Amino acid sequence: MGGVVTDKIVIRNIKNIKHLEVDFIYPESQIIVVTGRNGVGKTTIIKAFKLIKDPNIFGKSSGDQALNSESSVDMKIDGHPEFSFSYNKRFSALDSRDKIPLDGEILSELPIPFGDRFSRFSVIASLDSELRVKIGSSDYEKASELIDFLSQVYSSTRFEGLKQAKIKGGVYYFSLKEYDFYLREDHFSSGEYFLIQLYRLITSGARLVLIDEVDIALDAVAQVNLYNTLKPILQEYGARLIVVSHSLAFMDTVDEGGLYYLDRNNDIVSLDQKSFGYIKSNLYGFKGFDRYILTEDSVLEGFIEFLIKMYAFTPYYQHKTIGVGGFTQLQLIIEKNDTDKIFSASCDVLAVVDGDVHAELDQSYNGPTKIFCSPVEDLELYIYKNRDRILDTIPLPTYPESSKDKKASKAYWKYLTHDNEIPINNLYSLIVKNNEEKSREFALKIQKFLTIQAAS
Repeated sequence: MGGVVTDKIVIRNIKNIKHLEVDFIYPESQIIVVTGRNGVGKTTIIKAFKLIKDPNIFGKSSGDQALNSESSVDMKIDGHPEFSFSYNKRFSALDSRDKIPLDGEILSELPIPFGDRFSRFSVIASLDSELRVKIGSSDYEKASELIDFLSQVYSSTRFEGLKQAKIKGGVYYFSLKEYDFYLREDHFSSGEYFLIQLYRLITSGARLVLIDEVDIALDAVAQVNLYNTLKPILQEYGARLIVVSHSLAFMDTVDEGGLYYLDRNNDIVSLDQKSFGYIKSNLYGFKGFDRYILTEDSVLEGFIEFLIKMYAFTPYYQHKTIGVGGFTQLQLIIEKNDTDKIFSASCDVLAVVDGDVHAELDQSYNGPTKIFCSPVEDLELYIYKNRDRILDTIPLPTYPESSKDKKASKAYWKYLTHDNEIPINNLYSLIVKNNEEKSREFALKIQKFLTIQAAS
């Protein structure tokens, strides 16, 4: 596709959204995942894109009360001039006089009953006699590409017998059974049928596909595998994808920069890029623990749990350590907890950052939550900068390393833990061994926070 692709939408006065302006900046995967609490407006965003094909979508799905004379939608889609929809009093709908993308370039799929995949049930059933003729004359072929897609998503070989037949300009799928029986795609499981429709949309030639509730019919295995299975297909067909999801299993597989969180603060609705840790904490929370330790990332999260085991102290309070994902998002989440108590009271929450950002957070954050600093400037950076001394037996990586130490250190950490299969605890142990006094002092602070003395 070449370069960074951005789609922009501005929604005004539709349902409970007074004003929402979003720039969807696509990561390399070309997939953006939108999440948020129920009722905030995720489906409204998908419907706004649906206006291109169906200007009356809000009236049909939400009733006349969803719109008013001030309702409007502005869009700037990559490769197209800006276009707008404004309220047409005569039709009680949003209408546009601008040049809009051609039918099929942008496809929006809504949940039941307004999704196009549900109307396909009757279409497929009406073609049953034609399908029988195709099967009887062996006028069909193996559905190789779809088989590969479903097999990867489900980690299963059960789709090897899938066939496809062309009927009236469309391609329809079925599987042959014993005794001349066959099973049409509309009789597959709800998850399999949904994935077939998703595959159709992505391979249709559309430049942008939007799907509401992508994970609602998928089992746990499919949710975990779906993201990485979609990436090469999107690249092959030159498409990009925006999906709405509530699945932590699915969101945990999304590349950095691909998660967007829809939030409401009083009457202000915002949709911004957030980390998985931020979303996991803010959307689902972890109620039921006595103490919470929030960290920058999973590396620091693991280091804290390593110290608790290494120094063999037993926490009095049940606790949860959470890697939020970045200094900025850590500050946002502790500030949100200070006001909304999404975890617990501020006195029961501890923020831990690496030394390189401790002073900055200490200066920019003025709330009641305590902030501790790890024993070193940065865990990954410490290993990277001291590798000649503490990892002298490990060969240097053969890939070209970044000139920026931070970026290079993250790649090197992955090189050690994945390529060389060095246990992460071994790296933690090296950090402690070479910073014994500071590590002990840090562990003591954690211990005090997690023991009953901290309550006084």
